[in-house]
Amino acid sequence: MRRSRIWFCLLLSLSVFLLSGCVGARMGVSWPSIGLISINGEQNIALAYNNTVAILNPANGAPLRLVNPLNGAAMLDSENNPRSWILRGSDFGGAQFYSLPIVVDAETMLVAANSGSLLRVDSVLVDVTRTIALDDKVVANVLVVDDIVYVPYQNGGLSARSLVDYRELWRFHTEQGIWATPLQAADMIIVASIDHHVYALDRSTGQEIWSVDLGGSVASTPLLANDRLYVGSFNKSFFEISLDGAILSSYETENWVWGTPAIDEYGIIYLADLSGYVHALDSGNHLQALWSNSIAERGIRSGPLVYGDRVITASRDGRVYWLDRRDGALINTREIDNRPELLGDMLLLAPSESLNIDVPLLIVSSVDEGRLLIAFEVDGRQAWVYPR
Repeated sequence: MRRSRIWFCLLLSLSVFLLSGCVGARMGVSWPSIGLISINGEQNIALAYNNTVAILNPANGAPLRLVNPLNGAAMLDSENNPRSWILRGSDFGGAQFYSLPIVVDAETMLVAANSGSLLRVDSVLVDVTRTIALDDKVVANVLVVDDIVYVPYQNGGLSARSLVDYRELWRFHTEQGIWATPLQAADMIIVASIDHHVYALDRSTGQEIWSVDLGGSVASTPLLANDRLYVGSFNKSFFEISLDGAILSSYETENWVWGTPAIDEYGIIYLADLSGYVHALDSGNHLQALWSNSIAERGIRSGPLVYGDRVITASRDGRVYWLDRRDGALINTREIDNRPELLGDMLLLAPSESLNIDVPLLIVSSVDEGRLLIAFEVDGRQAWVYPR
């Protein structure tokens, strides 16, 4: 347990409450955040990592080229080279980025910077048109619902701001930081906090509706399914919570649960822990374990993915694993060159004309800047690599 805590402290360097002497500072080690985003009516991959936000073509991993909306011609830089959709923090006071951009309208995005600001970005020109000062740094994705942007703060608290003028509408206090994206559930905003609690807030007023203490830090966004919340904590436990805040079931894991779980069409939940175990639980039977297998040599931070009859997970040991979802048997393994730690959440892309891909792609992120993103076909064949 001591070793896990030391790794956690070095990895995040975010707070003082886990270990005495672990002083909060700017993140020196992190992992990429990836997701899908719409640009010019087409879906692309959004990537935020350290001092860069980039928009990538899913078909080949290349940065999206900027195009003049008036004539469709490629935009060029001062040396007549094509410009790409890359926002560099070095152009804005050395800003660091750990949260993904959010689309506001056809020409505007919001990007939260770890410097304590919210950047309004012209998504056509990739220019910052406005900087909104925040009261703290941000390491999780922000959430936009209707005309409100919900900003989780690294050191504690959730701020609700108007998308019209960015004034703060309300603030909810937490004792420790929020490192997970807030979740909308009907008229509630669900907030998972390092202070051991999951909170349900009225999304219009910020009034607390209920909270539940899970006995350990909660660093992932809960899964909402079957009118239930499913989430793990750092006390080696996984929970089923009703939407009125009651713990309905719990399951003991081998180690901390960090990533958001996955669920299949039969209600089977798949989760992983920092001892390298993957677990399959029956959500229809009080989280009864169907199987629990030791898969990886090192911990698994990200949540698993389900595709067909496979469960896919990636580990700190630099490997991607494909398991049979019926019994957890290992089907396939791919080792990344030099075995960099695979810490970020994965992305599974189904074949799509809007994505310009005709086969499913699994996107895995690493901490190796020479292969920041690796795309695999679902059978494990490598499709492309994105180096920063």
